[in-house]
Amino acid sequence: MPSIILSLCSRVESHTQQRIQLEAAVNYFNRWDDLLFEAETHGMGPLLYKHLQLVQGDIPTSFMRGLKFLCLRHKQANAVLMDSLYHILEILQKEGIPCLILKGAALCQTLYPEISLRPMRDIDLLFSKEDVQQAHMLIKKSGYCDSDEILPEGYYHLPPLLQKRDGMQVCIELHQGIFPSEPPYYQEFDFSEIYKNSHVFTIKNLTAHTLAAEEMLWHLYQHGFHAPLTYESFKLISVADVVSLVEKKGADLDWLRIKDLYPLLFKAMPFFHYLTPWNDNVVPEEILPKGTVPAAVGASFLGWPKVKIKGERKIKSVEMFKCTFWPSQWWMKLYYGVDGLFESIWCRIIQHPIHILRWV
Repeated sequence: MPSIILSLCSRVESHTQQRIQLEAAVNYFNRWDDLLFEAETHGMGPLLYKHLQLVQGDIPTSFMRGLKFLCLRHKQANAVLMDSLYHILEILQKEGIPCLILKGAALCQTLYPEISLRPMRDIDLLFSKEDVQQAHMLIKKSGYCDSDEILPEGYYHLPPLLQKRDGMQVCIELHQGIFPSEPPYYQEFDFSEIYKNSHVFTIKNLTAHTLAAEEMLWHLYQHGFHAPLTYESFKLISVADVVSLVEKKGADLDWLRIKDLYPLLFKAMPFFHYLTPWNDNVVPEEILPKGTVPAAVGASFLGWPKVKIKGERKIKSVEMFKCTFWPSQWWMKLYYGVDGLFESIWCRIIQHPIHILRWV
């Protein structure tokens, strides 16, 4: 589970309740060396640095120095990635090929006040199925090369395109869909429809498009917290994306539409509060938590098929069974949108076991 300090910092803006909890956590914390590594793993270095500068506490100077170095590295990397994105958009727009910028590359321009606050591993672009191959060819002609990653035919994105720029490797993923066709299976978007309703912003002098706020929130939740069970555990930067988007756009989000079209997302919203408290001055009362705190807040799914059975020692078999069929209460509520005693029991004995059987 992530440390409480890192969890509390998984947001762009602080508020009174969050600062009080963060200061209390800092005063009792002593694993600073581990926290630096954990911050980098979760893509949280810049946000951690931003929030710790605002609290009173005995924080080692060497730790803050190391954290500042991480921030500078991400700032330089993001500048290179944004410059690469600009040149790719120039090529695509010259050929009249529409695309949507997904995840970090869009959020660092539209949600985060500085691009350096939102670390990125790659740039994700979404195209219609009719345009994705032509876009792939054009970007390759501009100096990118294919990676050696082998993907199934018809996968939701093409093999990444790579290019060395300014001492770092730039990775571009061209998507022809938003979600993989694996359990739990997903409601796909129609490209023309979401492009028509997209959020428009600018990168330098170019017009760029990304998902509208409600669809962006749905995509961030699905990608970060409702991914196939074989995927890596959630990262706290994904928490920051969701929480910051809701708190920035809370009054403007169409919550009735979200509740109607994306009920799982709506029901999962309260459980982010246990990682970093919602600012109840800017979010609707409907997504504030009610009831008792769920057990094992922040624990990811660690059973099969994420962890392979082959090679496991027999002494671990009971623990493996427990992790697979009895994961943490907090994870169950967030992943399945479970609310109330009856739904919890149904999920434990029916819904989750059936989900596991899909992987068998």
